[in-house]
Amino acid sequence: MSSVIVVDDDPTNAGLLKMLLELDGFTVHSCADIPQALEATSEDISAYVVDINLARGANGLDLLTKIRKSETEAKSDCVVIMTSGDYRREDESIERGASTFLLKPYSPDVLSTTLNELLS
Repeated sequence: MSSVIVVDDDPTNAGLLKMLLELDGFTVHSCADIPQALEATSEDISAYVVDINLARGANGLDLLTKIRKSETEAKSDCVVIMTSGDYRREDESIERGASTFLLKPYSPDVLSTTLNELLS
C-alpha cells in the first residue's frame, strides 16, 4: 500500500482527496501547510499531492524544492504531483521537478489513475 501526503489548505478539498484516495487503497496523510507536511514526511512516503497556492502566501513549490534537494526525510525522487487552478504554473512546476501537474478542478479518478501510473 502506498503512502501519500496531500498538502492543501482547504479542509474540504483535503478531506475529500483523503477519503477518495483511501477508497482507492492509499494510506493518506492530510496536511494543511508545509510544516505539517515536513513533520509527516518519512522514507515510507511514496508520493505527494501539493497545492501550489497555500494559506498565508506559502508556496507548495517550496516543498517540492526541499524534496528534490534531499532536504526532507522523503526520497528525493519520490512522486510529486503539483496542483493549481492557474495553468500558467505548469511549466514552473515541471522545471522545478514535479512528476506531473494537474489543473484544478480535476476529477478524483484522474488523480488516482495518475498516482497509480507514476508509482508503477
